[in-house]
Amino acid sequence: MSQYAPFESVVSIIRNGMKVVPTRYRNKRVVYGIAMAALTLDNLNVAGAMTTTFSIQEVFDTDYSTASWVLSAYALTLGAFIIIFGKIGDIWGAHNVFLLGLIFMSVWSLLTAIPQKSIIAMIIFRALQGIGAAALLPNGYSMAANYFQGPELEQAIRILVIVVTASMGLGAVLGGAFSCTKVGYMGFFYFTFALSFVCSVLLYFLSIPVKRAEGQRNPMVRDLDFPGIIMLVIGLLLIIIALTESSMTWKTAKVYIILPVGCILLVIMFWFETYFLTRYKRKHNRNECVPHNMQLPRQQDPDLENQGKSISGFLTRWMLNVELIFPAEAFKIPNLIPLLVGLSMVYFNFTTSLMILIQYHIYEELNTPLMAAVKILPFPVGLVSGAMMYRESQTKKIGMRNMLLISSLVLVACSVWISRTDYRARNDYWKTRFISQYILGIAINRFFMVYLNCVMASTPLNLQGLVAGIFNTFGQIFVALASAVVATILGLLEETSSNYKILQTQYHRFHNAFYTTIASAVVYFIFMLMIKDPYRKKEAAKEKSEVSVALTEAKGMKS
Repeated sequence: MSQYAPFESVVSIIRNGMKVVPTRYRNKRVVYGIAMAALTLDNLNVAGAMTTTFSIQEVFDTDYSTASWVLSAYALTLGAFIIIFGKIGDIWGAHNVFLLGLIFMSVWSLLTAIPQKSIIAMIIFRALQGIGAAALLPNGYSMAANYFQGPELEQAIRILVIVVTASMGLGAVLGGAFSCTKVGYMGFFYFTFALSFVCSVLLYFLSIPVKRAEGQRNPMVRDLDFPGIIMLVIGLLLIIIALTESSMTWKTAKVYIILPVGCILLVIMFWFETYFLTRYKRKHNRNECVPHNMQLPRQQDPDLENQGKSISGFLTRWMLNVELIFPAEAFKIPNLIPLLVGLSMVYFNFTTSLMILIQYHIYEELNTPLMAAVKILPFPVGLVSGAMMYRESQTKKIGMRNMLLISSLVLVACSVWISRTDYRARNDYWKTRFISQYILGIAINRFFMVYLNCVMASTPLNLQGLVAGIFNTFGQIFVALASAVVATILGLLEETSSNYKILQTQYHRFHNAFYTTIASAVVYFIFMLMIKDPYRKKEAAKEKSEVSVALTEAKGMKS
């Protein structure tokens, strides 16, 4: 009897359970709808943590910087593991990794909700919860690209953006609402546990496998670049930790030592993959020299057979068959660099705007967390409205580059508009924040709709999870950076209605923090100038082809 028999029996039972519902009763739209409900968990956990921080401070009798780690720990592991789970999803199947991540997340959501004696335990549970969330984001995008094509894909992307953006507003309101009850922050995490548990059960019985394209290579997890993965995860963890710690001060060893070390590890990882491993494979005329979608047998070398199970033989075989985290194909996506920078700036603008406004409403206008969350609702409403109004035909007509330039200019204008807020002015909220937040949400939505359609349409199906992971990793890093910058500028805040001097000092800090939102919008505009419009190229190629056909026909008639 095999020593792995008990494990194999458990795996067999789990797989058989997933086959209980016949395939004919499964519908990809239903499955996608359940997956989208599960995807709300990411922004629910981010926005909810922003407005439950005050409840956490009261329950654990701690300061704001310690309580903020409930959000930071989640973002830390989420940002570090997204690329890895995206790559594993491309190997194991996006539906499998999505389900495993959802189950993992539901377990740690429950443990986070159960009252703890120490906030340290809660922070650890939140970090583990973030690992589960890292499996959801890239594989949710991959499922959309694999389930739908053409107009259906455009509709699927619209639903995805609506779900992801609406959950930000819902999370903020729910977090604020639960903070005002006796249950406190625990009610919010019980809610996220219930949602993740129900979705995981439904997907377990109803999920539809993401099929590998015909003739596509069949890589294995054991062939992953594990040294590169270790350097990537540790490097990202160090960078995000340094950015989070910088919220108190940048003049500490945790920042000026950890941050460079993290960056150096990432540089070494990229060198190891893009130079060392790639050069070795090309030198031996291996898989990297042929198209990625061509089916090839796993590498067998007569010389290696003689080496048996020696360490050198194992390493040589591994280097010949290694699955790179960043294959060359991933860098051939049109407009990759400007879109990555644009995404980073949009995330930075989005996060800084939300954090500044929530704290402004609480510390300057002396609102409750619930009222503070309600006052930022125009933002997510604008995001959802923009997604519902968007049609890809608009981008084709105006041009991708022009659409993104308009979005960036509106972002600059609205960021300046919001920065003019003044708690001393009458009806200031309605003058400077209500409409501007709504328009800002629409402008940000335009970027997400255009970028997602562009990236999903131009990325091979076997790289969808990885590429989604790359973009989301950049997003999470700039969420951490935004949190650190805002906390550094604002410093310690006080709730007071009687001390005008304190209110005025804090107002000037908020005013300075708003400059960061304007700066990010300007950088976004600059990089959108570098966009090369794929729609214009297609139209030009089509016209050239039509002219060529017409000339050929004319010559034929003449002869």
